[in-house]
Amino acid sequence: MMENDFKGNVSYLRNEFREHRPENRNGGNGGGGHTGGSDGGGTDLEKRIEALEKALPDIRERLVRLETRLESIDKNMATKTEITAVGTIIAELKTSVAESMVHQTRWLVGACLALAGLAFTAAKFIH
Repeated sequence: MMENDFKGNVSYLRNEFREHRPENRNGGNGGGGHTGGSDGGGTDLEKRIEALEKALPDIRERLVRLETRLESIDKNMATKTEITAVGTIIAELKTSVAESMVHQTRWLVGACLALAGLAFTAAKFIH
């Protein structure tokens, strides 16, 4: 559908150009206020239009690939709410890890003191 629109637009532009070329204005004599030099770039413009028409399928294919990629990105993209939720989870984990470290440190110090007390008691009875 879109390709037909492009072709229709290009064909319309080609026809408009042909109607407004200087040689078509004054009965085909090429006068029309043009005082010499080239023919106004008409054949060059037609070549450029033909090149554009040839490039249309490639341009359309690239556009379809880009649209497909964008759809994929949209499906996998995180929303602002999800990013905020992840930030909250990270903050909670950080707090949890800090509390765990305090708990483990206290346990380790307590275990060391208990072992030291046990060692001193054993030394007292052995001597």
